[in-house]
Amino acid sequence: MLFRPRNDKVSAIATTLAAACAIAHVSFFTLFAWRVIGRAGMGSLAWALLALSALLGLGCNAVGYYLIKNGGRTPARKWGYWAIATSTGLAGVLLAIAAVTA
Repeated sequence: MLFRPRNDKVSAIATTLAAACAIAHVSFFTLFAWRVIGRAGMGSLAWALLALSALLGLGCNAVGYYLIKNGGRTPARKWGYWAIATSTGLAGVLLAIAAVTA
């Protein structure tokens, strides 16, 4: 009990955020991929780039989750936190774009 890891709560919050961001990125990929198929709005190239950025965010999220779960007490865990933070920021940008173009 005296030697509990300090980052246990932070890791739990980060993995929960990673799960929520994964759902958001899959939703954004589906939304933008359907717009590529429908060819509406900005043109299919821009929608394809947004769909690829959603996949990039999902990949960044998966890498961050893996690093947090398997990083132990190494500096890799910090990179996992940064990867999830990047994924969350990208999800925010995609949300803003989806809201404006709806």
